[in-house]
Amino acid sequence: MSLKISRAPLGQLQEVLPRLLSRLSIGRAQIALEQLRSNLQNRPHDEVLFYLAHEHNQANFANTEPLAPSTPVAALIAIQQPCIDQTSSSDVATIVHADFLIHPSAEVPRTVKNKAQATDPASDLHALTGSADQHAVITQMRSYVERDFTNRGIRFVQWATDVADQLGLGAQQWHEGLGYQQIATLDYLTGNADLSGSDINQEPKVPEVGVNIELRAVVWDSEQRHLEFTKLVEATYAGTLDCPDLAKYRTTDETLRGYQTAASFAPDLWFEVWASNSPDRTPIGCLILAKHSELDENAPLATSNSKPGSNPTFQAQNQLAPKQSLESPVIEIVYMGLLPETRGKGFGRQLVDQAAKLTVNLGGTRFILGVDQTNQPARDIYNSKGMTPLLTETVWAKRVDSADPGST
Repeated sequence: MSLKISRAPLGQLQEVLPRLLSRLSIGRAQIALEQLRSNLQNRPHDEVLFYLAHEHNQANFANTEPLAPSTPVAALIAIQQPCIDQTSSSDVATIVHADFLIHPSAEVPRTVKNKAQATDPASDLHALTGSADQHAVITQMRSYVERDFTNRGIRFVQWATDVADQLGLGAQQWHEGLGYQQIATLDYLTGNADLSGSDINQEPKVPEVGVNIELRAVVWDSEQRHLEFTKLVEATYAGTLDCPDLAKYRTTDETLRGYQTAASFAPDLWFEVWASNSPDRTPIGCLILAKHSELDENAPLATSNSKPGSNPTFQAQNQLAPKQSLESPVIEIVYMGLLPETRGKGFGRQLVDQAAKLTVNLGGTRFILGVDQTNQPARDIYNSKGMTPLLTETVWAKRVDSADPGST
């Protein structure tokens, strides 16, 4: 199958989107639309990367209406994230969605040489019914898109979808064909900042007698301070159950810089965690929060983001939050981590309590977070605090270079 793949003008989005999103769940389609709306309203439009695949030599096929030569057969939309200073683009991109624009069982028009050929199903080499033709479309799309990503300096790409085991074969075909690997399935939770009624009928681990935690705001006055905090965060990744496969794709520094590109980045809400009885007076962990203060009352209760990329970044993260007034911020626990030797002592529960108190101090009533489904210790803490689920999604990832750990 001969295809022409190219970056398409954003003016064609409105025409293509209904077909492109037609096989998504209602919730996931809403997330995709909100990602695009947020980017087109708030950031340079060239950060939306819109690719279309057209078949060459399109023509009428037996018993079908002629299709215009420009009719596309597949599309892929991605958003390149901005750098920390918001003036240029980073090396991170998020796939909004990719799919065929005609149903895979439909026929793609081809050049007809004679009526006999047109009425012979066996001679229809251009129908998209065959897995080989579907694979050809995806393979050629992958080649073009990755080449364009490379030229734009994109090195890491993430893709959030409905839960993997609920996806149809068509969606799985795109993920596998484009070379993405599943790295986590995340539950997004929301909690009441008033924790006075939490831990009912629970038996939480009580912190060691006389041991409490203290939060110290990260000082951003030098590169050395940034390096020290990065090393602390990296130390908390040892033995982590929270998206451990992320380390295959992003360094700790890249992940932290990704967090800083999000519109919800709040530099005064990044903390070192200290224990009151620490013998060498060194931090035992970290707490990274984000502040969502400009909620869209029409936004769906969903997110396009997650921990793996730049939280998210994995950009419309405030959609996770319940609807509130613009004066009532929602605080997100982006990441909290403890050194391996300090785990299991009740500090995690204290960290959640501290996040809740900060939410109240900032005038908020609720906080949100994402947790890896395999991270049972963290899930136990959140359950004990009465947090409730908002949605679940699977996150896929890929490096766009010769060292891609997911390349095949």
